[in-house]
Amino acid sequence: MSTVPLLTITETEPKSLLRDFATFIHNFIEHPVSLTRTNEFIPRKVLYELNQRMTHPVSNTTPLTDQNFYPPLHLFYHLAVAGKLLRKVREKGNKLVLKPTERVQLYEELKPTEKYFFLLETLWVDVNWEKLQTGILRQSIFYTVPLVLQFLSEQRPEEEIRLKERGEPTFDLSQIFWIWEYFLLYFSCFGFWEVIPDEDAVIRYGSRHAFQARSIIPSAFGVTIAPILMEARELPYWNLPSRRVAGEWKAIPGSPLPRGNPYIFLRKELKLGKAKAVIKVDKGKPGEPFFLPFVPLFADGELQRTLPREGVRFVDGIYIFKVALARDLWRRIEISADDTLLSLHRSIQEAYHFDDDHLYSFFMDGKRWSHEKFTSPYEDEGPHVDKARIGELGLYVGQNILYLFDYGDEWEFRVELEEIRTEGPKPSKPKIVEKKGKDPKQYSY
Repeated sequence: MSTVPLLTITETEPKSLLRDFATFIHNFIEHPVSLTRTNEFIPRKVLYELNQRMTHPVSNTTPLTDQNFYPPLHLFYHLAVAGKLLRKVREKGNKLVLKPTERVQLYEELKPTEKYFFLLETLWVDVNWEKLQTGILRQSIFYTVPLVLQFLSEQRPEEEIRLKERGEPTFDLSQIFWIWEYFLLYFSCFGFWEVIPDEDAVIRYGSRHAFQARSIIPSAFGVTIAPILMEARELPYWNLPSRRVAGEWKAIPGSPLPRGNPYIFLRKELKLGKAKAVIKVDKGKPGEPFFLPFVPLFADGELQRTLPREGVRFVDGIYIFKVALARDLWRRIEISADDTLLSLHRSIQEAYHFDDDHLYSFFMDGKRWSHEKFTSPYEDEGPHVDKARIGELGLYVGQNILYLFDYGDEWEFRVELEEIRTEGPKPSKPKIVEKKGKDPKQYSY
C-alpha cells in the first residue's frame, strides 16, 4: 500500500490558481477585447482592472503598466491561448480580438483537480517558455527546470530556504534561481512554493519591475509532485515549442529527442545536496495523457480526464490566400490543402514575376525571425517548406503569415488566409485568381 499522502486541489488550494484563472477567462467571455498591435497583448486598462480582481493583486501598477509586468496575468494569457481556451481572431479594421472558444465549456466541466492538471499540462507541453520570461535579465531557464525540481524534491515542506545570506549564495543552485526571476512567481501560482521577495532588487536594478527572491518556502504539494514531474515528465522531452525551435514540428510529447538531452551534462556538474531517494515512477509512453503518473496522489475518481489534444490534424479543402506587398498591391491565390508551402512559395514568385533565386521563410505567427517558421529546403535549419502540407498546418481564417523572401533585400509579403472552401474540386496546382497593382521591380538596377 502506498505511503504517499493523498493531495487535495480546490479553487483555492494549493493556491488560488483556479479561482483567479476562472476570473481571467470569464472576463473575455463577457467582454472580448482588441489586443495591442505590437505585442498582441491585453490592453493596459483592461489589465489594470483585471489585476484588482485577483486574489493577490500585483502592487506598484498603474493603468499604464504593460502585461509582462503582471506575472499572474501574463501567465494566464499564455495558458489560455496555448490551451486554446481563447483564440486571437482577426476582425474588421485588421483588429486582433481575443475571444473564447468551445473548449471553455469543456474546461468548466472538469473537476478542480482535472482543471489544475490541464493548466499544468498546458504550461509543460504547449507554452513557449521563452515568451514567458519577461524579467530584467531575460535569460532562458528552460534546461535548469529539471535541476530545480530535483532540488525541490529533496527539501522539507514549510522549511524556509534562504537564497542569499549577506549577499552571498547559500547553496549551489543560487545562480539558477537568480535568473528565474518571474518564473519563481509562476511556480508559486501553481503552488510549488511561497516566495519571499528581495526588496533590494528594485534598488539594485533601478526598476520597480525587477524581481528577485530572498527565500522560498517549499510546500508539501510541491515537494510531492516535483519528483514525478522530474522523472516522468522531463520538460525537454515534453515541451513542444522548444522542440519546434529545434526543427520538430510534428513531435509527440515525451518522445525521444533527436539530439539527446542537453541538461544531463549540466546536472552532472552541480552538487544537489541531500539527495534523498526519489519516488520511482513509470515514465509511460510518448503521447499518453499528461496526468497519468499523478493519479495515485489523489482520491479515487478525482483525476480521470483532461481536454482533448488536437495535435496535427489535416483539414482538407481549397485555401484562398491574399498575398500583399502593400494595401494596393496584392495577389489572390487558390491552393489545395494537399499542396506544400513550397508550392505556395513558387506561386507567390510566379504571381509577382520574381526570380526564385534567394532563401526565404514563412513565419506562421506573422513576426519576422520568430521560431514559428518554415524555411527554404536549402537552409540547414528546418522544418522545411517541402515537408509541410497546407492542410496540416492548423491554419485558421484571418491568420496572417509573413513570407520573407531574400534575406538581403528582405521582401515582406503579408499572406492572409481569407477562406477555406470545403466544396468543389481542388485545383491541381495553385491558381492566381485575382490581382491588384503592378509588379514591383525585384532589382532596382
